[in-house]
Amino acid sequence: MDRVAALAALISWAERRKNLSSDRADLMAVAWRTGTRNVAELARVARVSRDTVYADLAARGVDPGKRDDESAENLPEGEGVLSPDAVRAVGELADTITMRAYAHAPSDPVVSSARAATRALTLVADVLDPPQDQGPGWTSEELLRSLADEGSALNHHAARALAEREKPDKLAAAADLRRRAVLNTGRHGTADGVEVTVSVPAGSAVKVRFDRDGTGWTTLAGDSPLIDGPVDNLDHLEVGAALAILGRVVTRHLTESALVEPNREALPEMPPPRTRVIPGNED
Repeated sequence: MDRVAALAALISWAERRKNLSSDRADLMAVAWRTGTRNVAELARVARVSRDTVYADLAARGVDPGKRDDESAENLPEGEGVLSPDAVRAVGELADTITMRAYAHAPSDPVVSSARAATRALTLVADVLDPPQDQGPGWTSEELLRSLADEGSALNHHAARALAEREKPDKLAAAADLRRRAVLNTGRHGTADGVEVTVSVPAGSAVKVRFDRDGTGWTTLAGDSPLIDGPVDNLDHLEVGAALAILGRVVTRHLTESALVEPNREALPEMPPPRTRVIPGNED
């Protein structure tokens, strides 16, 4: 990061710092109105004192003594909506952090994932409030296409990181479990294989078949000597992601006769839901 970028980041941080208290009060009021009516819990989550919680709620017109009067349906106009300024501030903060990390480790897939997520945040802010003075390419539709591209980039870099760290048998088992879990819902189909026609720069086209073997591992077979090499971890993960998308598309077109009653019971071998422990003020 050069001197100008570093100073710009510092200025941006100072601007965000001015709005921290106001943003916290907004979030505190939204949390209250959406059902969290315990002042101690709000203080613990926000890592502030109870007095600060009371002050923030009062600043937003919330009376903690009237628990039944506030609800998500009665939010004041403008509260609870996704604010482009708030999203942009988060994006600027993330940019300050991830830009420095990327300069230090540009080939790290986790860092690249963070950069893609950062760009996505900025694009969300632009979608909510498209710039009016930037020339062509800034309509909400064009920005949403870019946002989808950043989502794809994030998925790719996350898959790279996982491919580097996990063993093939574990990846195959996870793919097989995911397939069975989707079918177990009774309401979704899965794409188990697909044949695609690929146009190559040399001017010809080749047919490639993707399938899964009995363990859940991806197989690849082509009808041309132009296709070569074994399937590696990243290939397996990205083909799996593509098949998942195809499965969702086909599911939207399935008739009711292809489905069964919804099953809310998870497969017994499914891992428990991931939870995060949030430390309190005394931790």
